[in-house]
Amino acid sequence: MVVRRAKIVCTIGPATASAAGVRGLINAGMDVARLNFSHGLHEDHQRVADLVRAESAAIGKPVAVLQDLCGPKIRTGTGSPPVIHTGDRVTLIEGDRGGPDTIAIGYAGLAHDLQPADFVQLDDGRVRLRVVDVSEGRVSCVVEQGEALRDRMGVNLPSRRVRLRSLTDKDRADLAFGITMGVDYVALSFVKGADDIRELRDAYHALGQPPPPVIAKIETPEAVENLVEIMRAADAVMVARGDLGVELRPEQVPIIQREIIGVARLYQRPVIVATEMLQSMVESTRPTRAEAGDVATAVFQGADAVMLSAETASGRFPHDACAMMERIILVAEGSKFYAPQSSEPGETIQEAIAHAACVVAREVGAKVIVAFTVSGGTPRLVSKARPSVPIVAFSPAGDALRRLALYWGVMPRHLHVFSNVDALAAAVTAHLREQEIVSAGDRYVMAYGAPVGQRNPTNSIRVVEVG
Repeated sequence: MVVRRAKIVCTIGPATASAAGVRGLINAGMDVARLNFSHGLHEDHQRVADLVRAESAAIGKPVAVLQDLCGPKIRTGTGSPPVIHTGDRVTLIEGDRGGPDTIAIGYAGLAHDLQPADFVQLDDGRVRLRVVDVSEGRVSCVVEQGEALRDRMGVNLPSRRVRLRSLTDKDRADLAFGITMGVDYVALSFVKGADDIRELRDAYHALGQPPPPVIAKIETPEAVENLVEIMRAADAVMVARGDLGVELRPEQVPIIQREIIGVARLYQRPVIVATEMLQSMVESTRPTRAEAGDVATAVFQGADAVMLSAETASGRFPHDACAMMERIILVAEGSKFYAPQSSEPGETIQEAIAHAACVVAREVGAKVIVAFTVSGGTPRLVSKARPSVPIVAFSPAGDALRRLALYWGVMPRHLHVFSNVDALAAAVTAHLREQEIVSAGDRYVMAYGAPVGQRNPTNSIRVVEVG
């Protein structure tokens, strides 16, 4: 049985925001649907979430909905010069209206927070300015990399001195709407430290709701410096390489990616690698060889998931991009070079059981590992232990099944609660045989909480031989 271990996150946008678009992505391999709240209205996102739920149910494959919050966005105003050239002098002012040699920036305290030798970047780093003087609320810059300008371009200021909170007023309104949508994950942009994640969770509690699992987006130098505390506070992390590549030198990003994946393994957190993985497929039916290598590298390094952004949101060939991503993953995982590294077992009973299940599965030649869960905690730990066989996670809870869609190597399956372990094992065996996952004479390892039928942490392992 060939099972894809690394999962695929697809951004839904104009190219795929239809029943046929969503259905095609699920059939092509999508496990998590990302809704980018930097764009679109609430009613647009609600409609897409409803489509994902409906098509997921029709196909019979749990798909998680990820709400990606916008975070603090600084943009230029209007009236900027149409083009600036390398070597030109230009002045930055705070406000919404610029002039022939002036660019307006919508950030309060612009002159206060900038100083000579700082760099200001526009449009994801395509325009680069170096500050030479700050006086009377005006910031004089020399253009180190010029290009044509347009209104409302994104602005990157030195993140160490930017006084914007990670969670904005817009984000608070969006997360409140996300509660009504029932999103399965929420991604927080421009995280600098663990306090940002605690602030997000406090916002949910203030609304009287438990927060969904939080994905911290690592996209600033401060986040890299505070990686361990962020990893401890978050439920998962995303290597957001777009903004990392603007804030830091491009040659540093692959090293940071590997570091983040390694720390995630240490703290048993799922990690998503994102941004421009198959970017050329926005306009082409095939990726470049470098892009194929990029996806394979993330798989070899141990990423739990890889993400498509513009490729599936606005690209011309969204379903081809997702299918290509799946093929690259399968070939990489099937190669002789694929050797996934296990996380080290922690001190809790659940962590010990998860690792023991993997060891027992290897010793008895089990076909699969079965985890019965209500919250999804045990399959996550088994996943991070990186067993050599697939993980089939059974749960009676729909929200847990959808969250399991992000976990490496986990196949989510619905199963009712049973009152005793023999009935549970019989039901699991029947399902596995029906799906042709096991056959007579095969063995599988089951991890569960005893006594069954109650909300207990996983504390038991059982080896089942199929009759």
